[in-house]
Amino acid sequence: MSLITLSIPLFFLLMGVEWLCGRLQGRRVFRGPDVFANLSLGAAQTVFTTVAVGLLAGAYLAVYQYRLLDISPSSALAWTVLMLGVDFAYYWFHRTSHRMNLAWATHAPHHQSEDYNLAVALRQGPIQPLVSRVFYLPLAWIGFPPVMFATAAALNTLYQFWVHTELIGKLGPLEWVLVTPSHHRVHHACNGRYLDKNHGGILILWDRLFGTFEPEEERITYGTVKPIRTFNPLAATLAPFGELVALTRKTPRALDKLKVWLMPPEWTPPGVSAVAAEVAPGRPRFEVSTSPRVALYVAVVGVLTLALTVLFLVRSPSLPLSMRLVFAGWFLASLGGLGGVLEGKRWGPMVEAVRLASAPLVLAAL
Repeated sequence: MSLITLSIPLFFLLMGVEWLCGRLQGRRVFRGPDVFANLSLGAAQTVFTTVAVGLLAGAYLAVYQYRLLDISPSSALAWTVLMLGVDFAYYWFHRTSHRMNLAWATHAPHHQSEDYNLAVALRQGPIQPLVSRVFYLPLAWIGFPPVMFATAAALNTLYQFWVHTELIGKLGPLEWVLVTPSHHRVHHACNGRYLDKNHGGILILWDRLFGTFEPEEERITYGTVKPIRTFNPLAATLAPFGELVALTRKTPRALDKLKVWLMPPEWTPPGVSAVAAEVAPGRPRFEVSTSPRVALYVAVVGVLTLALTVLFLVRSPSLPLSMRLVFAGWFLASLGGLGGVLEGKRWGPMVEAVRLASAPLVLAAL
């Protein structure tokens, strides 16, 4: 079982601590619809990774067959070098994901929340691993065994959880070396001076070394430059790709249509009108009005869906690919259905009715 799956109870415990600390300070740390979207997107990436484990692990294994060295997992030096290597590779993936539209489309869901709390740490782009895994392949070529790599990558991800909070201020000398909540708040800002800064996972040294560091100094507005205005996890996942498809269709020249997917997000193709992208400080956050009955339904059924997802993650190593695909389809329907109910879409209850009717079959198969 992966370290990420084993850490799920700790994630929720720390979110509870953050909520309690916020209440004691008179602050509203969480908004229900946003938490729903965050947790759903985090679960979606985990489900996708479980389904695509053959592809993701297979790519690493394929390169590992041509390794330069045979590295022993018992070597402390090897673990130190690997942790540095994973963090270095993560920095370049993360920086690239902000500077190339295709990669940004897979990473953008992590930045769409207009809040900043530990639930946002769990919000991930479901298909992002297809892009991020490429940056780690040199570690396989060097000779780090797959289990070593998977452990180091999980530890790198786990470290990043705690930096997603507004309740921890600056941490003195640690700010020079480690990624801290202050550094990562800057990364999640859509203020002009903060865009594409502080990409490090564990070490902020990479940003200082490669010129992408920015200290936290002014009031932060969270979210993406162009807000998505939805709490539907499925819509949040597809929206960045939809924007790229729409821009590709409007672009006159064939070569520029290709460049749409490879250029930075601020690039405008010749022949297409540029859109202003200035973010006003304190931009109002997106809200959705729901009745207490709808909110209760989404909360209860959402929790049950996440519980069933955790069961799937625990059981997935022994499940055939066909069953993993069936569950992924059922879970995909849950993202759209619950999101539709939350936002008052007429089709939402119909999707939910079909999904809930099939839930006993899915549970029995697990």
